[in-house]
Amino acid sequence: MAFVPFAATVKSSTRISPNFQRVTFTGVDDMGPAGQIMDLRIKLVIPGQHGLPQFAQDGDWYEQWKALEPDKRGYMRTYSIRQLRHAHAHGPAELDIDFALHGIGTAASGPAATWAVEAQPGDELYVIAPQKEDPSGPGIEFQPGDAQEVIIMGDETALPAMLRIADEWPKTLRGTMYCELVDIDDAQHLDLPPNLTVNWVPRSQEHTYGDMLVESASRLCEADNPRGEFSLPEPTPPSDTEPSPLIWETPQHSTVRDEEEDIPPVSSTVAERFANTYFWIAGEATMVTTIRRMLVKGAGIPRHRVSFMGYWKKGATALG
Repeated sequence: MAFVPFAATVKSSTRISPNFQRVTFTGVDDMGPAGQIMDLRIKLVIPGQHGLPQFAQDGDWYEQWKALEPDKRGYMRTYSIRQLRHAHAHGPAELDIDFALHGIGTAASGPAATWAVEAQPGDELYVIAPQKEDPSGPGIEFQPGDAQEVIIMGDETALPAMLRIADEWPKTLRGTMYCELVDIDDAQHLDLPPNLTVNWVPRSQEHTYGDMLVESASRLCEADNPRGEFSLPEPTPPSDTEPSPLIWETPQHSTVRDEEEDIPPVSSTVAERFANTYFWIAGEATMVTTIRRMLVKGAGIPRHRVSFMGYWKKGATALG
């Protein structure tokens, strides 16, 4: 089912940890999905200097949005649902979105984080999401299939999706999460199922986004390195003008065009060790690309066992 715009109203905006702002919205009574949320990604249309754009009730909202002058569109960004409480006898539906605060209070802060910190009750934006009758949500990328084990890696931008997955963790699936944080105080305490382990990976000032996750992935692969591709790539100078490529690769979809796609799959002890494992990697695009190269090209992990999602790229315009 198609995503539709919901005119959502801020109920509250609260700093829940040093680098996360939780905004709770109403106006989402007809929003879905009705089933599991997992890592369902949605879009937010945030007011710009001319306020919120207006969408006609009929027609394609995205085509209407694209047709607007750039300075009248506002800002569109991708987020994950942290909690969705459906309407009940004592109140309307409520939606929680946790905003990672990149460089808040500085020029490096993006429009979404700045808006979230400044949001007041009654403020409005659009939530682009599935409707309530949608049983599953077409934006769910957590697709372990018949895997017996799952390895999840993400930086703080992926934390809301990771925690939502943990909330709905399958009882029969073993899993390990690695979450890189700029501040260990951003770690949230959860009642985890016994078959899921979470490793909080603090990032020191000497490291950039994703370095610690790349090290964790390298340790997983250290038993075998048939192509010598487990090292970090040479850093690419950040660009504020050129668009950042979005890496999005799941068992059903890929935006990646491999120069080496015709090379036969690698046979390695790593691939054998993870033969029944599904990988979910999300966060900064360079980190995601590096780990993808380690697992798919280097270790020979089959592509149908991976979901790689580059949400954003350091030094470039935010992915949305």
